[in-house]
Amino acid sequence: MDTPQQHEDVISPPPPPQAKWWVDGQRIRHKGFWFKPEFITATEAIRAHYTPLPSDIILASFPKTGTTWLKALTSSILRHSSTIHNNHDHMDNLNPHELVPFLEIELFGETPSKDITKITSPRVFNTHLPLSFLPDTLKTSGSKVIYITRHPADTFVSLWHLYNNKFGTEISIQEAFDDFCKGLVPAGPYFDHVLEFWEARDQDRVLFVTYEDLKGKPEENVKRIADFLGCETMVEKVVEECSFENLRNASKERGEGVHWSGTKYDMFFRKGVVGDWKNHLTQEMMKELEDIADMKWSGSGLDLNIFNNSASQ
Repeated sequence: MDTPQQHEDVISPPPPPQAKWWVDGQRIRHKGFWFKPEFITATEAIRAHYTPLPSDIILASFPKTGTTWLKALTSSILRHSSTIHNNHDHMDNLNPHELVPFLEIELFGETPSKDITKITSPRVFNTHLPLSFLPDTLKTSGSKVIYITRHPADTFVSLWHLYNNKFGTEISIQEAFDDFCKGLVPAGPYFDHVLEFWEARDQDRVLFVTYEDLKGKPEENVKRIADFLGCETMVEKVVEECSFENLRNASKERGEGVHWSGTKYDMFFRKGVVGDWKNHLTQEMMKELEDIADMKWSGSGLDLNIFNNSASQ
């Protein structure tokens, strides 16, 4: 007969993997995704206490896929809108991350710093959470979700640079890449995260945009975002105001500002280019990403062509 200790060993879950990316704290797997425990707690609070309004705008993204840029563009679109009355602050005074708070940190985290009831409409929030983590009422509330994504190769390279620079670590690119492919990265797996929002596009009031499209045709895609939000706005002005150069220069002028995550604001602006992966990844690495995309996205209508092949040309 098994002893109590033997039985406990059988039913106890295996310890979480010690991924190289966990330098800022251990992650736990929840509903298929890897997050810090406090983010899982925040998710429960969001589902229990966040009541989406028809005018709410959710900016969703996987880390390092264009989050800062989307925050800046949306804020600028609203500020220059002739059809939506808003009182959003000017980016001359604030970093995009100060303009748009994270649901899972500043609003429903362990020590929320903002009162959601005091935010003027239209309320704009950001999240790195997968769609399945958000309240079911989001689908029927009339709220609008904009999801930005980026080619997995450039996403990986940008995330790897950020972690090494932020924490002073020296995670080798091969070790980091192996973990990325296994999904053992913050908010990972990347491919599952993207797929959730892809499958909800259009019918669930989700606008799906890519970093590459915004870089290649900024005015056309800013107009697309504005139309989705029901805004008449100054498209050319928005594009100019939110250029990578202007945003990076504004961040430098602010000095040593620090984000709630401990990231210096200027770390959010590295190169802002498409195809930087070619300076870091081998063709074998790229082939592995392509194979994972084919497997994960099979039958969904989603493939790497959504990025217009701009990261592999």
